[in-house]
Amino acid sequence: MNRYPINSRSGKVGEILNLIDTWPTFDEGALTDKIREKFLDRKKAVILYLQGSNDEEIRLHTSLSAKQIYRLITERCSLTHEDGRIYGWRGLIPNQNIKPYNRIKKLNSNNDGCGHSGALKLIFDIHPLLRLNFNERILRIPKSSKIEEINTSKRSHWKWLLNELKKLGYEARYEWPFNTKKIGYQTICTYIQSVLENNPKRTVKINGKESTQKYQTGDGVNRPIHKPFSRVEMDAHKIDGRFCIIVPDITGAYTSKIIHRIWIIVIIDVFTRVVLGYHISFEKEVNQNDILRTIKNSLIQWQPKNNMISEIKYIENAGFPSYLSKDLLGICWDETSVDGALAENSKLVEKTLLEVVGSKLISPISQEPNFSKRRNKDDRPFIESFFRHLSCNGFQRLSNTTGKDHKSKHGRDPEKIALAGQFQLEYAMELIDVIIANYNATPHSSLGYRTPLEYLQTLSHNPNIHFRYADSHDIQNILSFRKKCRVNGDLKSGRAPFVNFQGARYSNEILRQRYDLIGQSIWIVNHLENDARVALANTVQGGALGVLRASPPWNKFPHSLLVRKTINSAIQRKIIHVSQNQDAIEEFLNFIENNKKIPVHPAYLEARRILTLTMEENIGQHILEKAKDKVRFDTFKSEHTNKINKLDNSRGDGIKGENLISEMINTDSIDSFETQSEFKLELLPARRKVRQH
Repeated sequence: MNRYPINSRSGKVGEILNLIDTWPTFDEGALTDKIREKFLDRKKAVILYLQGSNDEEIRLHTSLSAKQIYRLITERCSLTHEDGRIYGWRGLIPNQNIKPYNRIKKLNSNNDGCGHSGALKLIFDIHPLLRLNFNERILRIPKSSKIEEINTSKRSHWKWLLNELKKLGYEARYEWPFNTKKIGYQTICTYIQSVLENNPKRTVKINGKESTQKYQTGDGVNRPIHKPFSRVEMDAHKIDGRFCIIVPDITGAYTSKIIHRIWIIVIIDVFTRVVLGYHISFEKEVNQNDILRTIKNSLIQWQPKNNMISEIKYIENAGFPSYLSKDLLGICWDETSVDGALAENSKLVEKTLLEVVGSKLISPISQEPNFSKRRNKDDRPFIESFFRHLSCNGFQRLSNTTGKDHKSKHGRDPEKIALAGQFQLEYAMELIDVIIANYNATPHSSLGYRTPLEYLQTLSHNPNIHFRYADSHDIQNILSFRKKCRVNGDLKSGRAPFVNFQGARYSNEILRQRYDLIGQSIWIVNHLENDARVALANTVQGGALGVLRASPPWNKFPHSLLVRKTINSAIQRKIIHVSQNQDAIEEFLNFIENNKKIPVHPAYLEARRILTLTMEENIGQHILEKAKDKVRFDTFKSEHTNKINKLDNSRGDGIKGENLISEMINTDSIDSFETQSEFKLELLPARRKVRQH
């Protein structure tokens, strides 16, 4: 139904009035009383003109004539607005400039500061090529492959235009802008700003890559979430600090070594802001194994650490969802939002998320179209906000921090501070765990000042919300690694069958009797990511061959395949030498600890982590306290030095910290690793491509 009378006009104005129902409107209440009164008078006159009223009728009811209405419609209402539509009813607003000012009078050479309105526009109208070149210079996007000026200032553009005007003789004729006090600086800067505002897409590209990404990123309106675990965000963050580890040397003393890089990978739920899990990596760059560990840690139960070093404690109700309730253990999520890092976008990670968690990977480099933008903080605002919280409320408040940039050091040397203060890696790991657990128990403004854990627990009692749970066997097998290996052996020479798997020889009583498998391939599965001393074996038809054990020098200490690969690489390069009577892990630890000039290798930190984890699972707490005392920074204090000397004297000839560990972890502990989880061969993951560690 038409809101206005039927148009009775013809010609140009009739065509415009035919579309009066589609004229853009505006908020008339925003006008002042005086302006609104004039606008309503014009609007009434237009409606009368639309009905076909003559000039006398229009003058009788309004203050305008038919001729004035005709000009308002054709010269104002029908013009194109900046938003791309016609002005419509907006063209009737009094005292509003519709057309830009056009100067008719020629430029003069007086210097009294008057009579120069519209001078720049007149110059550009006379020299259209100058306008085109000037606009192209303003909107020029710097090329990353060439060395050229970036962040060009308005003053630089102003100087360029003055030089061009000099070439055209304006300075010689003493015409604008050379006859003004500031040589047209303000007018030219205003023109530059208007060009930038009228071309927003090119302007953001001029300001850099980050501005372009922010401009392209949406506000999330088209991708809302309405329940917990609909979408999680995952990303890695480098800790801004320097830390050290205390290692024993050949003399029995202790040496401090700097660790330059620590990564933390976190998964956070978007709806509840709760952190589901995290993982700490010591590699130079985050790899797919670190991502898989983070996923696994988000699905298994978290346990609070025994804070032996840190003075910062867990607050009340601190923890993770898996620790809060069994109903929140192993919950799956629907979408995983990541950036363009290769580790997060590997095929294995995407396959694991889909098969174990049932989650779709949302990535900017995914082949499927999605909303994600590469390396844009605004596309994953919640996890970036968490990392900012972790930095500002944690490590950037400490004196050993490297800060967010080089200016944050303020003359400090974080490495010297870390060494002098004995800020150890163990302290940093405890501090990270406490900060994240406390974050989950801290009231959040966007959650109605409820804690993320409280909000999640409240939603879990909603009968309309149903969670999906991951299978426990699938979770356990996330980091399992399988490979098809050839069975070696020789019946004539009496050499029993064995397999070479990831740089070590494996066999057991069952395989030694299977001479019929020599020359054939069998499946070898590393089912315990922290103990490569054992592996499962089965034939290609699925027949079980039991648990294989690694031969010396890999049978004593628990280790991962990553640690073994690093040690084998060092052996091949003649950096270290390991005989069959020695343990490769022990020799590697001694080599790192006794060479003060060698930086700490990530594999060394990984080996220490596995040894500590093994002790926590297999030995008593009393012995664990003594073992940790051997590597704590308190050993540099006098009273702890006396305590350790007494311990060493009671045990005999100067036993080193690593030798103490060697006595506590022996090959007998392998049995506990074999039986700690029941593995069914049919539940192990299907064949996977060999991962590069």
